Amino acid sequence: MFRMNNSNLSHNPPITGLLPLSFEKPTLNWFFKYKIYHIPFWCVYHYLFWLIGTGDVIKVTSTILFSIYAIKFIFYVLFQAIAVYFNLYFLIPRYLEKSRFTEYIVYLFLTIVCAAAFIVSGYYLIALISDKSFEDLIKVSPDKFFHFLFTGSFPSTLASTTLAMSIKLTKNWIETKNRQQILEREKLETELKFLKYQFNPHFLIFYS
Repeated sequence: MFRMNNSNLSHNPPITGLLPLSFEKPTLNWFFKYKIYHIPFWCVYHYLFWLIGTGDVIKVTSTILFSIYAIKFIFYVLFQAIAVYFNLYFLIPRYLEKSRFTEYIVYLFLTIVCAAAFIVSGYYLIALISDKSFEDLIKVSPDKFFHFLFTGSFPSTLASTTLAMSIKLTKNWIETKNRQQILEREKLETELKFLKYQFNPHFLIFYS
C-alpha cells in the first residue's frame, strides 16, 4: 500500500487561499488626468514668445534660467495660465455657452486686464529685490505702468487666452461632431433592426 510521506507535506504547505499577485506597469494617467502636461506647454509657449521677440536663443535661455528676469518669466506663465483656465472652465460654461455674450466679453476683458496688471507687478518686484534701479533693469521709467500694461502684458495675455480658447472650442466642436455621428449610426442600426423584425414574419408566412 502506498504510504504518504509526511515530511513532504511539511516542506510543501498548501497554497489554497492565497491571492495571486498582480503586477501593473506604471502609467502616466495622472500626468494627463491632472493636466500636468499643460505646465511645460505654457513654459515652451512663453519661451518661444520671448525668442521671437529677441531672436537670440542663448540670450533668452540664459536670461530665463540664470538671471533675475526669471521672475518676469514666472509671472507671465503663472498669471496668464490663471486667466486662461478661468476663461475656459468658468467664463465659457457660465456665459458663452449660455449665449450671454455681453457679460462674457466684459468679464473676459476684465480678466485679461487683471492678469496683465499682476504680470506688470513682476517688473517692480524685480527692481525691489535687485540692487539695481528700475531704469537700469527695465530701461523704462517706473511711472510707465500703463505702458507696460498695454504694450506688453495685455497683448501677450490676450494672445494666450485667444489661443487656448480656440483650441478648446475646436476640441468641443470635434467631440460634438463625433457624438452626432455615433448617435446617427446607432439610430440607423436601430431602424434597420426594426425593419428586419417587421418583415421577417411576412416571409415566414409566405414560405410556409
